[in-house]
Amino acid sequence: MKSNVKQSGNKKGLRVKFYIYLFIVVAVLGSFAVFIGNKYFQDISNHKIYVEGKVYELKGGATVKQTVIDLLKDDYPDFMLSLWSTVYGRNFSGIQKGKYYADGSKSLTDFLHSMQKGEVFMPKTPVITLVEGMTLSAFLKRVESVEDLPADAEFEKKISDPKKFLADTLTDKELEAIGGIHDSLEGLLFPATYPYFEKDTDLSMIKKALKHMASYMEKEWPKRDKTILVKDPYDALILASIIERESSIGAERNKIAAVFYNRLKRGMMLQTDPAVMYGVSPDFKGPLTRSQLRKDTPYNTYTRTGLTPTPISMPGAESIQAALHPEKSDALYFVAKSHDPKDGHIFSNSLQEHNKAVSQYRKKVKEYREFLQDK
Repeated sequence: MKSNVKQSGNKKGLRVKFYIYLFIVVAVLGSFAVFIGNKYFQDISNHKIYVEGKVYELKGGATVKQTVIDLLKDDYPDFMLSLWSTVYGRNFSGIQKGKYYADGSKSLTDFLHSMQKGEVFMPKTPVITLVEGMTLSAFLKRVESVEDLPADAEFEKKISDPKKFLADTLTDKELEAIGGIHDSLEGLLFPATYPYFEKDTDLSMIKKALKHMASYMEKEWPKRDKTILVKDPYDALILASIIERESSIGAERNKIAAVFYNRLKRGMMLQTDPAVMYGVSPDFKGPLTRSQLRKDTPYNTYTRTGLTPTPISMPGAESIQAALHPEKSDALYFVAKSHDPKDGHIFSNSLQEHNKAVSQYRKKVKEYREFLQDK
């Protein structure tokens, strides 16, 4: 009898030990599973979100679970992503439809927070800039070089026939604003930064700039100083284009305009180097040689009086305003103060004063060259 009781007690003891060991094993395995699960969840949470094209579009009605699986299905099992969404999904309720920037810089949780806040991707609109003083040929090259701006099949054909292009592009009122139809588009495109969109082409950008100039002149030409010598908007643009190339200092331009008007009134030649340079080539950078200054061309203002036959660049608003509203001045001459264009010009009422200013300019240029040689 005692033996049976003892055996029964031993069996109970073994059973208890078994359950204890089993509990320990289950606890260890459970802890390990929790550890692995937490590590997995942490990896999912911190996973950097990148999609091809860098823009992810969230459709309306998509759930957090659907979104997470869609974003990470190539990196984690669906059941783990579903489980992650079940545990953490409530933290990201209210994600909003739209396009989101996914360049690999944000973790999944940060990305979902952005969706909660509706921080949609706002793409930058590409632009092309027509700089004041740029020539037509330089701007055409810039437009044609823009890779993501489609080329119009008839671009060259239309641009090479300015008269027809102007007639086809502008209304009668707009043509009147720029002084009619002309042989060149030089000076007729308004300097500005132009955005371009999906339907734009290289030709449409030229049209935009042309219409902008027509619109500007339509407003500003009637406001002109009625005493100015030029009686035609096109002549004003010619003079403005020369002013544009003579100085980059806005405060000087009205005075430079006065000098040119004073010379025109007296029948004096304008004697402006930028015009001569344009006659050599629209993209000629200089310096001019004596033979080039002496060679007669329609743009050589050292051999011919009056304005050049066309503008020599695209004048900006400041230069146009200077041509329309010149300063009241008796000055007939101007010369640079130094080698640096930022220093501006010296204006003179007489040739004697001008010659003195020229001597000062040459002296400063000589000193500057000697300084460079000594360095």
